[in-house]
Order: sequence, then structure tokens, then C-alpha cells
Amino acid sequence: MKTLFKTTLITSFILTPSLFANIAFDVNEEIQNHKLIVDVKNKKVISKKALKLLDKVLSPFEDMTEYALVNDILKMKKGYKNILSMNESGILKQSVSSDTYQKITSKIAQLEKDVNTHNDSNVALVSTELFKNIVDDFKYAIYIKNQLHIEKLDGMGFELLSLLTAKHIDYNQLDISIVNAKKDWIAIREDIDDKNTQEVFDLLFRGLARASIKKNKEMIKILASMDLALVDVLEQQFK
Repeated sequence: MKTLFKTTLITSFILTPSLFANIAFDVNEEIQNHKLIVDVKNKKVISKKALKLLDKVLSPFEDMTEYALVNDILKMKKGYKNILSMNESGILKQSVSSDTYQKITSKIAQLEKDVNTHNDSNVALVSTELFKNIVDDFKYAIYIKNQLHIEKLDGMGFELLSLLTAKHIDYNQLDISIVNAKKDWIAIREDIDDKNTQEVFDLLFRGLARASIKKNKEMIKILASMDLALVDVLEQQFK
């Protein structure tokens, strides 16, 4: 998916609930209608629909993280409105379990307070956490397993950058993020034909492990940004 470090920021256009809803209900109906179908062609159609839904629910939180990382308060306020619009459309509730949905809505309320108090670091951390919550509990994960592994690699990059903005960096959580993301990398590594891509990600994780041990903030920041750029390359392997 797009990131501030890979492409130009999205426009400040505020998405309306009805726009999200039209997409959501179409996606959900398509998936529900084909739940038990084993036809390969139809599975591909459902996968595309599931991926479209995932993108719609993740993008507002990804955008919010980007805005917070560059301390853009105006875009954070608009980003928060986009999150509310997406939630009001119903697609977030359709995408995760009821327990996860309740946790997310509670955190969204916290996000508003952080935006209003210009707590950019916490906005980035909370937005990244919500991004991870959705990926971890996406209802239609069975249709897009590899993409979810890739999203978790993307999430690692954002989480590391967000953790680095804190006054007191939580290096323990930083280590956990790297270890968990490496598991996702291992899960898809052998499905990648391009050996260069394999080697680059292997080196990335070796570098992150060493930088984390040394608590080298600047190197971690460089490698986290590199991860975000490489995820775009990785996604092309599965298209």
C-alpha cells in the first residue's frame, strides 16, 4: 500500500460514509455469496474483493500514521475525519470480530484527544496499533493470506518509526516488532521467485537485529524507511 515514504501524500479530500458504504456492501455481499465455492476463478474474484475491502479499512490509519510522523496537524485532523467516515460507513465493523471492533472504536476516541493536544507521537503509535489490530483479525484472511503477511511487514516499518518518536524509546517493543515481522517474512519467503528480493529482505532483518541490539536509532530509522519502500516491490511478486 502507499506510504508517505514511497509516494506523494493523498489529497485532503474527505471521504464520505456513503462512498465507503457502497464499496463495503458490494465487497461483503460478494464474499458472502461465494463462501462455499471451490471454483478457482471465483476464488480469485473473492480475493480481489477482500483485498479491496482491506485497503479501504487500513488506508485511513496508514495515512494518519504518515501525517503524525511528519507532524502535520492539519492533515491529522482531516485524517481523523476520514477514520470517522470509514467507521460510520460500516465497513470496519464488517471486517473484524465484535471484540476487536470494540477495542478499535475505544482507541479511535483516544486518537481524537491525541490529535487535539498535538501529541503526534501517540497519534502515530495508536494509528499503527489499530492498523495491526485490523490485519490480525481481518475476517476474510483466508482469501488473502500472503497479502496479510505483507501488510504486517508494512506495519513493522510504521511501528518502528512511530516508536522512535517517543521521548523514551521502548526498545523492548521495538525488538518484538522486528521478531514478529520476521516470522511473516519467513512465511512468504519461499513463494518469491526473485532471489534479489529474498536477499534484500534477509539483509534488512539482519541489519535491524544488529541496529536494535546496538540501540542505533538513526540506523533503525533508515532501515524502517527502507522496509516501507521494499514492501511495494514485494507486493509486485504476488500480482
